[in-house]
Amino acid sequence: MKKTAAIAGAAITALSLAMPQAMAAESWRDAFITRIMKQMSSDTTHCEVALTDFDKNGVPECFIYRSGLDGGISEGFTLQDNKITEIQVPGNIIGDCLSDITVYQKDGRYIFVGREVPRYTSAIRLYKLEYDGAKLTATQIEKADVNQYSNVPYRDMHSNEFLTNGYPNRTKIQQFINSYDAVNTLTAEPSASKVSVNGKEVAVSGYNVNYSNYYKIRDIAMVLRATGSQFNVGWDSSNSAITIELGEKYQIIGGELEETVISTTMDIEENSAPIYVDGREQNVKCYNIGGYSYFKIRDLADLAGFDVNWNESTQTVEITTE
Repeated sequence: MKKTAAIAGAAITALSLAMPQAMAAESWRDAFITRIMKQMSSDTTHCEVALTDFDKNGVPECFIYRSGLDGGISEGFTLQDNKITEIQVPGNIIGDCLSDITVYQKDGRYIFVGREVPRYTSAIRLYKLEYDGAKLTATQIEKADVNQYSNVPYRDMHSNEFLTNGYPNRTKIQQFINSYDAVNTLTAEPSASKVSVNGKEVAVSGYNVNYSNYYKIRDIAMVLRATGSQFNVGWDSSNSAITIELGEKYQIIGGELEETVISTTMDIEENSAPIYVDGREQNVKCYNIGGYSYFKIRDLADLAGFDVNWNESTQTVEITTE
């Protein structure tokens, strides 16, 4: 299915804005490998690593710690705006708590719960783990606090097999980092959410990726064509880039709002094409799904200047331009 989608995407690049995915940036991997090597070279007792994508943006948060009941977390970091960013780590949990995580769903939100076994008791401690983009906090909870919520399929990723003869082995670290997608494969599932524009429901098909709704950029441009948040979409062949012109009426090319969602889960890849809004490059992630470019609806809202709200009771993405 994946090869078929890639071939189809290449044939309709000019129309669908699909791009070859072999060039997708993975700079976080090299940055993580270098950082882990540096930390373990200075302190080989902290030789366990956990990767967990708390904010569900496709780039995991990385934590280095010492294994065992007295294992402290030496540091946490991730990649933001193409540079390593420090994460303030909690001091009230052992590092092993980050290697035994269960995820629960509550009212469309996701609760990460870490599990640890203290040194002098058989009682298991549970901690709600919350990451705000700069700091990870751990709040002790009871099992009853999450019993009523359903589990979300999830696997954290961790290992302590990084040393050879007492020194960090770059090849082992690289293999671990590069295997992240094999554990947490990025997939897209047909979205069951409805979409409305200024109170009127519109027929727009989308996908759910990492618990967020993604839609074809041309479909959103089409449903906003007669609103104050209208924008045009184009393809700059000289820069191999997606272009967005704010305030311009969308130029129809055909195929907009056609039913493209299928009933099975699809593998997807990040679209490597740069994105320009009114001539200025923007740092916005989008995905290639079935040969088309899909954007997170909230990212499009930020770019085009419309408001978006999630109506839990009606399961509707509400777009407001007035």
